Amino acid sequence: MSRRWLAFILIAFLMACSQAPSSSDVPADPSADTAVIIPATTKVADADTRAALTAYDSDSGVLRFSRRTGSLASLKPGDVLVSEPSDAAPSGYLRKVTAIRQDGTDTVLDTTQANLTDAISQGDLTTDFQLTGDDLLSTQGLPKGVTLTVHPAASGQIRPQVGTGENYGFTLNFDHTFVPVKGPNATGTVRVNGGVNFNVGYGVDVGIKPCFELPPICVKSFRAQVGFAQSSNLNVTGDFQGAVGDSVLVGTQYFKPKVFFIGPVPVVLVPKVELYLTASGEIKAHVNFAANEAITAQVGARWTKDGGWKDISGFDITGNLPPPTFSGSLNPRVGVQSVAGFKLYDVAGPEATLEGGAKLDVAYPRNPNWIVSGFMKGTLGFRVKLPILGTLASYSTTLFDISKELGRSSNTPPVLALTNQPHSATAGKPVNFRALCTANGPGFGNFEFYTVSDAEDGCPQITVTSNVDGTLSPDYTFQSPGNRTVTVTARDSGGATAQLSFVLNVVNPPPPVLYVKSLGDPHPGEAFLMSAAIVTPDNADLCGFTNWAVDAPDKLSTSGGCDVNVTFGTTGARHVTVSTHDRQGTVASQTVTLNVLPTPANPYPIIKTTGVYRRGGTYCNEYAISNGSTIDSSQTFCTPANTSAYTAKAVIDNPTNEALTYKWQLIVTDASGNLGGTNPPVPGQDYVLNQSSDPVLNLHDIYPSYPVTSPCRVTLTLGAPDPSRSKTLTVWSGKCTYRTGVNTLK
Repeated sequence: MSRRWLAFILIAFLMACSQAPSSSDVPADPSADTAVIIPATTKVADADTRAALTAYDSDSGVLRFSRRTGSLASLKPGDVLVSEPSDAAPSGYLRKVTAIRQDGTDTVLDTTQANLTDAISQGDLTTDFQLTGDDLLSTQGLPKGVTLTVHPAASGQIRPQVGTGENYGFTLNFDHTFVPVKGPNATGTVRVNGGVNFNVGYGVDVGIKPCFELPPICVKSFRAQVGFAQSSNLNVTGDFQGAVGDSVLVGTQYFKPKVFFIGPVPVVLVPKVELYLTASGEIKAHVNFAANEAITAQVGARWTKDGGWKDISGFDITGNLPPPTFSGSLNPRVGVQSVAGFKLYDVAGPEATLEGGAKLDVAYPRNPNWIVSGFMKGTLGFRVKLPILGTLASYSTTLFDISKELGRSSNTPPVLALTNQPHSATAGKPVNFRALCTANGPGFGNFEFYTVSDAEDGCPQITVTSNVDGTLSPDYTFQSPGNRTVTVTARDSGGATAQLSFVLNVVNPPPPVLYVKSLGDPHPGEAFLMSAAIVTPDNADLCGFTNWAVDAPDKLSTSGGCDVNVTFGTTGARHVTVSTHDRQGTVASQTVTLNVLPTPANPYPIIKTTGVYRRGGTYCNEYAISNGSTIDSSQTFCTPANTSAYTAKAVIDNPTNEALTYKWQLIVTDASGNLGGTNPPVPGQDYVLNQSSDPVLNLHDIYPSYPVTSPCRVTLTLGAPDPSRSKTLTVWSGKCTYRTGVNTLK
């Protein structure tokens, strides 16, 4: 821009600002600090012109009048026509005339949207007002279960200020069910019911003055402020798994336009309030809580040409609540959101949002276990640029987002409960007196007498006592039968305690069960291997309490233990007796009768030596494993890798080199009864875990499962061409540690 042109503009501007107003420049208040200056191009529609308006289309800008009034007769293109609300233009209008034409008797104006600075050269508007029931035109969009009650304003009870009335003008009652909206397995519902009382008020300041710009009239300041007073009671119940995220419009309120004046120019504000019910957060079980909260807030900002936007908000929140009930983990949040705004001439304007409600924060375990807070969030912004105000900068921000604690849980005592475990125990067998307690709360497992939970600690300290035995350790062994009164005391870190008692019946264990194992036909003078598998309720090793007895001339290799070689001195029916007892002295005994056969004329093939052998040590040497020992089938030979450390083999005397067959079997006796998978378990059953037709049986378990130790034996059937000369016998007996499953020994 040339210096000459800039100088011309400045001179013209200063002359316009210094000259006295013309006859059409009407000051509203000559005594005001700042006189109102209205240019001659601004025309205000009088009552006759407003009545003549038959149609107004704000989008096309066409205004149609049924007759030519005096105000219309003086209009010229470039003039600004401004009007209060009328039947055809219920929100008024502020339009710049671009063309005037006649259509029969109708006068038609073509217009564009004007700014306030087009209609006013200088002036200020400052107003605060509160909406009342008398201002409400209509309410739309109330869904089922939502009602709105309007309380008309009573004289002297409503303050005409921004946002805080002494009595609430509106009451909204609602009952809505939310469903989870997140997560592939989200199920259940959350119901929110209650009510909210509220008031809404507005504050508006507009300052228009000359400026050194083009055009030389500017908005110097602007204040938009919406005040809220809201009191709500919210009841939340639900059972579901998932996350909630929803906002439901529960009503839109339309209010009468508010008309204010800058000099003779009407400024029309059109208020509207939208109400939403909101819910968010996560719930994984059950929730039931209620909260009452009251909030007051002024959501607003002031704009000045030099300083831009500044926050002028303020707020407060109070509330109370009864203790909630819940289970699982959850963090729900529910509230009522008010979206209040006004539009200048129903074209554009600021919009303020206030969301207030309650949220429940639950964590288990934690101290406090739950916290209920009121929350409040205020935002202010413009959905569109404000053409009414010209070049005013757009604005959108969250002015505050606060939370205030309304209540929290105090320390609560632990919770103890008996399980459905039978209240009985066996003398001599360790009894589990631990509590069933998990990080997520109480539960029921296996073999616990009781459960415990504590909201703050999770698993509190436990003490268990007996009226007969005193303090009981977690794995206590009773030495005698009889009833005991067992008392459990739980104490958390805050000193709160809980206690329960129950009668425990301690009984003597059932007697051991003997299973005598042998295989094949004994002959005089040959060592015949026999073994005893003993089943007890606690799987106790009673081999040290086991004794064998035979009649002369028969002989035993040893008098005690679970494995013995018997050498019979004669043929015929011979008796072998085995007896044992448990630690409480309960005795079990069994006598078996064997038919000892004469030595055949042709004894071949003869099994000269048999057994199980271990390979390993420093030099990978091999040595025999004695009967009654325990072998671990997971062990391997030193080299090559994964070669069996244990083998079973036999030395055969076969002078004529007959074709012989081998059938090896490794057999375990299931003392616990758990291998068969039956319910209830059946102890004492035999299972073949490995077999082979090779001359040597390799014992090697490579499967990584939980090990089991039980009685076991290795048998061999040596097949001769003449079946009468075949031999079957137990070659080794002891215990095996192996992995569960069929055929896991390789």
